[in-house]
Amino acid sequence: MEHKVPVQSLIDHIKTATDVDPWAKDMAAELLARDIPVSAEIEGGGHTWFPVCGECHGAIDIPDKFCRHCGQLVCWDA
Repeated sequence: MEHKVPVQSLIDHIKTATDVDPWAKDMAAELLARDIPVSAEIEGGGHTWFPVCGECHGAIDIPDKFCRHCGQLVCWDA
């Protein structure tokens, strides 16, 4: 049986666990947060505009699903 749990619920659960080392909680929460999509943004000026990751602001290409700099899931809908 497959369970679909929102990523934020998993992060909240891990952060409140009492039997997990604090560094492991932080690491797991950080890795899971990369699966929560952030909107791509447009940066530049004048005649040069380009898409960037909404998390780290590294340059990305339109077909990218994940940022090549930080690994964040990128959403192109916004």
